[in-house]
Amino acid sequence: MAIRKDLEEFTVRISALRDAPAMDTALLELANAEEELRVCTEELERMSLLSAENAQREALVHRAFHDLPFPVFVLDGAGMIRALNRHGAGLLGIADSLAVGKPFAVFVELPWRTTFRCELADVLRESRPGSLACRLRSRATHRPPPLELRLTRLGSPPQRDPLVLVTLDPFAERTAAEGAGEAAPLHRLDLMGRMTRLLLNGAAEGGPAMLENAGTLLAAECADFVVIDLVRGGALRRAVVAGTSGGPAGKEESLVVRVLEAIDPEQSEVARTIVRTGESMLHVPLGEKGALGRGQEAAAVADLLSPGFAAAVALRDETSSLGVLLLVRRPDRAAFTLTDLALYEELGLHLGLALKR
Repeated sequence: MAIRKDLEEFTVRISALRDAPAMDTALLELANAEEELRVCTEELERMSLLSAENAQREALVHRAFHDLPFPVFVLDGAGMIRALNRHGAGLLGIADSLAVGKPFAVFVELPWRTTFRCELADVLRESRPGSLACRLRSRATHRPPPLELRLTRLGSPPQRDPLVLVTLDPFAERTAAEGAGEAAPLHRLDLMGRMTRLLLNGAAEGGPAMLENAGTLLAAECADFVVIDLVRGGALRRAVVAGTSGGPAGKEESLVVRVLEAIDPEQSEVARTIVRTGESMLHVPLGEKGALGRGQEAAAVADLLSPGFAAAVALRDETSSLGVLLLVRRPDRAAFTLTDLALYEELGLHLGLALKR
């Protein structure tokens, strides 16, 4: 440092002064020392002010990063997460302290993982912005929708430890949400049309086949599991249990279907209440004792399904309840809405009228 060098030179001059006979020389050196010390003091004060300004600037950048209204991630050259903001942690459903140090690729769902690694390598090698449409894995309650990731290299190519900024395109995300909102009425209209055709064609097939086809259609379009119970001889009897084919957990799905088939619906508080009152339920309490039935089987399947969502409506004609339609979704899907319930009530009326023919 320049200060250290000046101090050493001053020390040498003081040593030479001990042999000098004149006092004037000593006073001159002391005056020089005072000036040099003053310059050093001013330099130290200036450095202190600069350090405080840098600290304030870093705190401002840190706060702005964490308060950005969309998810942001900073990765190193190996793809490890070095920093993420509040919305990024919320998207992944994990605390930021647990996410830091993990490969970002583990949060990308498997079908897009290799593509993400290739895109990251291209961004690092060519220093060009990159983009990737994918879906992220999350521990949050709801499964994140498909997203558009934007990758940008920070710093110039010769940098030894490059960083990559990963952001979500807010416009693409908003456009996707708006598109989904616009498509929902069309999907409901399409489902009503398909169910009407199914019921008309099912007149020749008979009740059991018609209900089986209806349950399969609803499981494919609206829920992960569909249960239909009918009133027979004054008691509820299980008629149909349908699950989505090719779901993410095939063995577990088959187990749930088998257990649901074995449960006596007469022991279900939800089914008996809906048949008695004819009223629908938007939020079926799957975890409550007796909601689906009694016994070990009902308790076991309730434990598997309770993190999810369920809605139930009556199968009815214009005068009485003929049965119950129960729809169940896994927790990685959206909860049922009032619009969904209105659609299922209309489908329940169509099914009831078809059963009465």
